[in-house]
Amino acid sequence: MEDGLSNPATGRLSVQTVERLHRLLGGDARVEGMILQFIADRYGAKNLLYLPPHVAKEILKRPADFIVAAKNHCEPELKF
Repeated sequence: MEDGLSNPATGRLSVQTVERLHRLLGGDARVEGMILQFIADRYGAKNLLYLPPHVAKEILKRPADFIVAAKNHCEPELKF
């Protein structure tokens, strides 16, 4: 993929993209745990490095929406 998000040699996201995602999504250990659970359940990704590039692109555009989706997935009874 020629979007600069992924590494053509591995097919996975580039380290720079993963670092950007981590800066946007990271911070609170509880939320990070929810995000890891969400990406595992929804995309089969064991960490941010294995997210599909099109998903990473959307997260970079709207990180707050992704965090809300992860929270709603992990704790649907709270409705964030």
